Amino acid sequence: MILDATAGNRSMWQYKDSEHIIYIDMEKKLTIKPTIFCSNTNTPFPNSIFDVIFYDPPHFYNDKGSFYSIPDAKTFMEKWQGYGAVPRYYGGDKYKTQVSLLRHVFDAQKEMHRILKDDGLLWLKWNETYITIHTILHLFDRWQVMLQLPIRLSNPNRTQKQTYWVCMSKKKSKEVQMQL
Repeated sequence: MILDATAGNRSMWQYKDSEHIIYIDMEKKLTIKPTIFCSNTNTPFPNSIFDVIFYDPPHFYNDKGSFYSIPDAKTFMEKWQGYGAVPRYYGGDKYKTQVSLLRHVFDAQKEMHRILKDDGLLWLKWNETYITIHTILHLFDRWQVMLQLPIRLSNPNRTQKQTYWVCMSKKKSKEVQMQL
């Protein structure tokens, strides 16, 4: 089973209604509703249920009225005419400070650790808009980075920041490693 822990308007998915994915988000105004409304820091799921979790948290904070801070299509179209009907909502408006965003990411990775199977994979997407990948990965101390992919920009400019996809597995405790 797959979890999209930050569904937004499912903008990263080409097929936006897969029966193999549970989409969660806490934003009630989304154009494409999640399967379940909940915070990824406190989910209703039992322990060790998911095989894969995709986590694309906000990469910025204190965002008011930008292209990425409007969750519903009607409001989005009023402000950003000509940019498509479904907004690419990221939730940067939910966190007032860098510390509050980092706290949320830390709490979310703890919950994901609880609900991911021991042999499952966590996929993190991060853009270095304000915070480096090194700073974010420091919060994931329960995880082993298996793969870190920088995404090449097709037409880079000075204002674009580097984006990464990072694949992680749960770190095994010393007791588990000794039993193997």
